Amino acid sequence: MNYRPKVWQERTNHYQEILPDPRLQPYIQSYWLSLSKESQSTSRIIPDLCSDLIIQLNREFAVLSIKLCGPSTTFFYSYGAQEDIYFGIRFHLGGMYPFLKYSFKEMKNQLWALEEVQKNMSQELSEQLSPATSVTAVIQCLDQYFLKKLNQLDNELSTVISTFINAYSCPKEYGALLSEIIISERSLQRLFKEEIGLTPYEVFDILRFQKVYQEIARNPQIKHLDLVTKYAFFDQSHYSKKMKKMTGLTPQEISTHVGIIQDSF
Repeated sequence: MNYRPKVWQERTNHYQEILPDPRLQPYIQSYWLSLSKESQSTSRIIPDLCSDLIIQLNREFAVLSIKLCGPSTTFFYSYGAQEDIYFGIRFHLGGMYPFLKYSFKEMKNQLWALEEVQKNMSQELSEQLSPATSVTAVIQCLDQYFLKKLNQLDNELSTVISTFINAYSCPKEYGALLSEIIISERSLQRLFKEEIGLTPYEVFDILRFQKVYQEIARNPQIKHLDLVTKYAFFDQSHYSKKMKKMTGLTPQEISTHVGIIQDSF
């Protein structure tokens, strides 16, 4: 899958992404580590088409909780405490479904305790991580766990989902994107709701947003009117509303924030 989303960066957090074992990379985009630099931190989370398992650890690396964060269609805030470590497993779109063996129909914009969805997986992960006393050990434990699960999978990744994602490698309108998919829109709707919890149009909307956001991140001085035209928004108002929904900020505020972050590194 030729899609790699960009997360929102904050100056108050230490955030790092780590690649999993190559055999897991078709399913898992990355592991991530987040540490707060303040006593209480607030992070803005923007839509990226991924679903995450979020493991909260204390400073001795004991597991405090494991949450399942479904795909989001709008921004939200995440709150963390300085004394804890947050370690995430970020799955590609559709990548969690074969491991979870649970419908994603109710997962959109939801945060669940993993034990409420898949009690066995929650217990197994906690047990797998119990010997870990470092970040490196956590990564090794997770690789071992998911590689074992990989060999037991009944379902493979849906090629239709990856085809849909890859078809948007160049900006295009939604109708043009659908015309490149070999199954009917109705079948596509059913597949997407079951395996990723989003409609095809919601996936398109987030793909387009991520493309725009990444262009702004590369060049905070870019003209927003050029992006309106390039990515086939109806007009500047439509563009601004979409960006506000995805980030909580106006396009100009996004550019300003990205510029400040770049200057701080």
